[in-house]
Amino acid sequence: MKKIKAVLFDMDGVIFDTERVYLETWRKIFKKYGYDMSDDVYISVMGRGRKNVIKKFLELYGENLPITQMYEEKDKELKKAVESGQIAIKEGAKEILEFLKERGYRIALATSAKIERANIQFRNTDIKEDFDVMVYGDDVVKAKPDPEIFLKAAKKLCVNPEDCIVIEDSAAGIEGAYKAKMIGIHVEDLKKADNDILKYCHKSFENLLDIKEYLSKNIDR
Repeated sequence: MKKIKAVLFDMDGVIFDTERVYLETWRKIFKKYGYDMSDDVYISVMGRGRKNVIKKFLELYGENLPITQMYEEKDKELKKAVESGQIAIKEGAKEILEFLKERGYRIALATSAKIERANIQFRNTDIKEDFDVMVYGDDVVKAKPDPEIFLKAAKKLCVNPEDCIVIEDSAAGIEGAYKAKMIGIHVEDLKKADNDILKYCHKSFENLLDIKEYLSKNIDR
């Protein structure tokens, strides 16, 4: 922990309180088409990128699931939610970003979200300027838990992977950080820390303020 030079953040469920809105949107669309969407099913695909989500849904619900049409409806509903300001910044996000900037750490966003949606979410905030680089789902071939997005962010920051912390809420993100040889810190959102997370993460915390407090005592600058 003492040699850390950069901190990489996921976006959904870490910087923005999006996952609950996404879950309710998916639940409504699935119900419209005669299917049930449980919390566990949604949590199992969090952070894994659209291709992997589609593959998982088709495995669970069958090849007749009209997933293309459902995704189109989901995208429209989520765009409305984002543009109408329903997506709040997570508690502690501003504080931890300010803490890291003041101490000279490099900061990156590493999100599976597409750049268009990410830009909409950041539009009404003043925190985008706190990030030195941003890497989106559009920028990578392989989604989390593949480490590609984290390695690309580290390269853009000009730091070694082993000198990076990754803050993630999903099991896929934590596994991806581990595969990138980075220090994965889990923050609870919809997903509580279970064995799939604990075996890959350095530590798990309830919120970003607790992570900020931990970092203040365990990293030098």
